[in-house]
This record gives sequence, C-alpha cells and structure tokens, in this order.
Amino acid sequence: MTTPILPTSDRSVVQAVANEELRLRYQPIVRIADRAVVAVEALVRWEHPEHGLINPDRFLPAAHRDGHMPLLDRWVLYRACRDLASLGDAAPEHVNVNLSAPTLKTDFTELVGTALRRAGLSARRLRLEISEGADLDTLTQAGPRLRSLIERGVGVALDDMGAGATDLRYLSKVALHGIKIDKQFVAGMLDNPRDHAIVTLLTELAHRLGLHVTAEGVETAKQLAALAGVGVTYAQGFHLAGPLALAEL
Repeated sequence: MTTPILPTSDRSVVQAVANEELRLRYQPIVRIADRAVVAVEALVRWEHPEHGLINPDRFLPAAHRDGHMPLLDRWVLYRACRDLASLGDAAPEHVNVNLSAPTLKTDFTELVGTALRRAGLSARRLRLEISEGADLDTLTQAGPRLRSLIERGVGVALDDMGAGATDLRYLSKVALHGIKIDKQFVAGMLDNPRDHAIVTLLTELAHRLGLHVTAEGVETAKQLAALAGVGVTYAQGFHLAGPLALAEL
C-alpha cells in the first residue's frame, strides 16, 4: 500500500523549520571488505505534533511543490555539519548531505561555505549527493559551483545512479568522487540478469573513471556478497544498519 502524502499547507515545511520540529537520522555507509563505517548519510525526519515522526516521502513532495526545498536543504546541511563536528574524535570521517535540484539552481557554494565555517568542519569531511534524477541542464548549470567546492575539498557523488536519464557525459564534466547505485538494481540483481548486468557495468565504468562506488538499499547478506563479487566497494542499507540518531553513532 502506498504511504499517503501528508496533507500540508503552503507554510508547513517553513513552520517545521521555525518550530524546530525537524530531526536528522544518520545511516552508516560501510566498506564491504571490513564492514568499517566510512561515512553517514544525513536523512531528514519531521517530528510532527499531530502525526509523530514521519518519513520524508510524506512531506518532500509538498516541499518540492511549494518551492521550499532550498530552505529544507539549508537546514539539513547546517545541522549535519554541526552534528558531525560535535562528535569530535568519535565522529565518522564523512557526512553525506543531499542537495535537491532546486537548490542546485541557487548559489549553493556560499551556503556550503557558511555551513562549514559555522560548524568549524573541514571541507574534506563533507560529501554532497546530487540526484541523477536532476535534468542535465540543471546539473550543467551547477557544474562550475560544484567544481569550486571540489577544489576546496568537498566530495561530490552522483546519487541514484541508473534511476534517471542523465546523459553519461556529465560524469566527465565534474570531478565527482563517486556514484551511488540505485536501490532498485540492488534489489533485483540476484534474480534479474539485466539488473545484475547494470550493477556490474556501472561499477566497471566508475572504476575506470576513478570513482568510488556505493550500493544503496542493501537488505540481505546475499546482496552484499553479490555486490562485493562485482567490485562494489561500499554499501548502505538495513542489512548493515538503519538510520540512527546522533547519540547512537
């Protein structure tokens, strides 16, 4: 059954930020070879006064519709950088933060720089995930800003690789540090030869370009073994760890 989208007013996400109702959870990204946690991805939740803690699939559609994604991305970026810095020596090496297509159309370099300065966090510890679902024009427009951040040490990964229709030429336009293979291919690779072939080809392509490869949505030990078998280096999913509160890291 499809999860219903949360009914929202035009100001709902704005109110959630103003009322400090948003929360972050952090899902570990592990190196398959030794299961070491190398990074965490910041995932937003809404502690709604009427509906409890709700997942983003119930409020992100409205945030996109109403033009509030840049505000939401800003909140997540600031909080994630602050949280990682607060953990000190106990912190994972990197935190991954998603930037939506609407935010990619803004001057997000200043946003990222301010978030890092306020948190006192080194640029090399931040990794931005940009969706492959963003259209090529948006990604091309964002290219100079992404290159500027990469030159400062920020990592950039192409998320949901294989799920969208982005021209592969984009991989040569920006010095990405990695790709994340979409969970639909991970879910199907054990039973569907086509999905297995796609995962294999994406992994080989990434390695040839010198990129790290992370598989999303790993749910079973068999999936993890299959991913290791085709050369995937990093993995993320409930088989390894679900999203955790900051205190649980």
